[in-house]
Amino acid sequence: MKKLMMQDRGFTLIETLVYLALYSIIILGALAASYSIFESSARNETITLVEEEGNYLIAKIDLALAHAASIELPSANGNTLLLKSFDGSEVRISNNSSRLTQQIDTKTVDTLSNSNVSVVGLMFEHTSSSADGFEPESVSTSFTLMSTTSEGHVLSREFSSMRFLHS
Repeated sequence: MKKLMMQDRGFTLIETLVYLALYSIIILGALAASYSIFESSARNETITLVEEEGNYLIAKIDLALAHAASIELPSANGNTLLLKSFDGSEVRISNNSSRLTQQIDTKTVDTLSNSNVSVVGLMFEHTSSSADGFEPESVSTSFTLMSTTSEGHVLSREFSSMRFLHS
């Protein structure tokens, strides 16, 4: 009878190994899920950064165009926008080393874009008004913003806008 009691105490080696294997599987699953959550979070932060930066740059370009009395450059297509404002100032917007810059008159050049994004393929298309007056003068803007997540994945998004000028 004493032998039966001694065998009923504790776990066998096989039971212990099975429990350790199950515990390891659960821990590995939890680690994989948490890694996936962190990676997704970093990707979403980069997507948000690119979206906000693109919307900001489009708004800055549209604001400059809203105050434009005339467009000097481009005559048709180009990567530099040069315009004269109603107040007589000259505004130049261009892409300088993957950064969008703005210069008003001969003052210092202001960098508009964030250092965490690169501006690629900046293009302005200037369309003159039609002779019949049905199509007003306009400027179309397009560019691509690129950024890298903390894991090294490159994300890019294209932005575009069209602004009709006052006549």
